[in-house]
Amino acid sequence: MEFFYQKKKEHEALAEKALRNNDYAGALYHTIEAAKFTYNLAEQSDGMLRNAYLSNAQDLTGIAEKLKEKMKTASPATVASSNAAGGGEGESGGKCRIAERPNVRLDDVAGMEEAKKQLRLRVIEPLKRADEAKRHGLKVGGGMLLYGPPGTGKTFLAKAVAGELGLPFYAITSADVFGKYVGESENNIRNIFREAREAPLSVIFIDELETIFRKRTGDIHETTQKVITVILQELDGVQDNKNPILLLGATNAPWMVDEAFLRTGRFDVLTYVGLPDQPARRKIIENSFKNVDFPIDAQAIETLAEKTEGYSGADLNGVVQKIKQTAFDQQRNYTRELFEECLKETTPSINAETMRNIQEWEAANGLVREEAKKKV
Repeated sequence: MEFFYQKKKEHEALAEKALRNNDYAGALYHTIEAAKFTYNLAEQSDGMLRNAYLSNAQDLTGIAEKLKEKMKTASPATVASSNAAGGGEGESGGKCRIAERPNVRLDDVAGMEEAKKQLRLRVIEPLKRADEAKRHGLKVGGGMLLYGPPGTGKTFLAKAVAGELGLPFYAITSADVFGKYVGESENNIRNIFREAREAPLSVIFIDELETIFRKRTGDIHETTQKVITVILQELDGVQDNKNPILLLGATNAPWMVDEAFLRTGRFDVLTYVGLPDQPARRKIIENSFKNVDFPIDAQAIETLAEKTEGYSGADLNGVVQKIKQTAFDQQRNYTRELFEECLKETTPSINAETMRNIQEWEAANGLVREEAKKKV
């Protein structure tokens, strides 16, 4: 099954590359091959995951048919112009595109063991064992809020969930939500959810939740209030729809999120994504050096992992980037001395106030992290 999944991803990527190069024959070939491997995946899957693969295979087949028609009736320049403008639609009005399907898995995520455990229990396993979950009265879909300090990899974790299941992934930010014109923001939201519901199952990830779902006070703009109302309407029933949606949100400031979004059936599962521990820091650092074609002192990596407590994943990547740049500029080897020298010139980005605000919000909502329970 892993072979079919990797071949599917390979041909989808080649199809997208061919489209960017106006190579419609190549795009057609790779789209058809991707559809074949997707049907193979469906044959080896059960329940809703099987339906999701079948739907994706049908989408790919539909795209192939539209590519055939476009090759007959339109010049490459015309087709390229249409796709670049964001249209890319055939006569039926369907979009001629391949949906984003991340190729990262949970095993690619360093650390975050408790968050990954919760995602497996609440999201992935009920989907993979849909019939058994149904017998227990469990519903697939619903919402989970990933909260914690910035730079800890919440977005990467959400993509890994979609990649683990081979599902369409829709990422939403405030820039996608708030349009320039009256009514545009509300239409953007409805369109996103409508497109997600066209698949048997999909993942919607909403980043920087606090910028979109801010607590409703008197100083919030009327447009924002309208958008919040529309989103609440769309969120209600994400599990009851015949094509449920896995809803993942991320926030660095959970205390700023409107409580209405944390009720049952919305973002009702709250999972902390914190700073990496030493083993996770080591893995992040090692992964960041994978593309370096020079010898690296293994002890230097271990020392860096030891001395970077309080650093986020983004902070660690910043330190590694500084080491690489210094080694390049000064033509130096990747030694322990270089690592320590660069580390002295950096500081972690997470401040005490952010951590205190998170802890106070947890206390106010009666949340106790797993690591705290184990100490009792």
